[in-house]
Amino acid sequence: LNKVENIQIISQTFTRLSSQIGTRLRLFRVAAEKHQNLYRQAMTGDGIDRHLFCLYVVSRYLCLDSPFLREVLSEPWRLSTSQTPIQQLELFDLKNHPDYISCGGGFGPVDDNGYGVSYIILGEDLINFHVSCKFSSPETDAHRFGSHIQQAMRDLLALFQLDKSSPGGGGSGSSK
Repeated sequence: LNKVENIQIISQTFTRLSSQIGTRLRLFRVAAEKHQNLYRQAMTGDGIDRHLFCLYVVSRYLCLDSPFLREVLSEPWRLSTSQTPIQQLELFDLKNHPDYISCGGGFGPVDDNGYGVSYIILGEDLINFHVSCKFSSPETDAHRFGSHIQQAMRDLLALFQLDKSSPGGGGSGSSK
């Protein structure tokens, strides 16, 4: 290949990667917006779990056996997550005491073959995760799951850093 062909290949590759980055960022933002809407619904009592819980309470009160509820409520909850409350952030002085970083606690899985994952966002530069599972389960491995979380966080960091460096990239600083 000559110099011009090499430049064309590099240019085409860069264009393809840029469009992939743009697509990934767009999809990430769509997913984040969907998550925020579901979160708001759950916080205001409009989430699906609240409706199921109310149906369960009413069925128990009326002594009704519901095949639908029996099936839905018997589904395994393989992943249980919870955020350590932000109000506790003031308890952490990361600048003066970086050695006192804590995962903020944790809890066990709600399913024998599942995971319990708590997380805490500490300032602008740190998220700690506490991953637990049962040793008795051949299907789970907390270290492997934690490694996957770590890789996903690195992928997100790289995605937003690439966006900042691309021409016209808004980075994570763009607002809605």
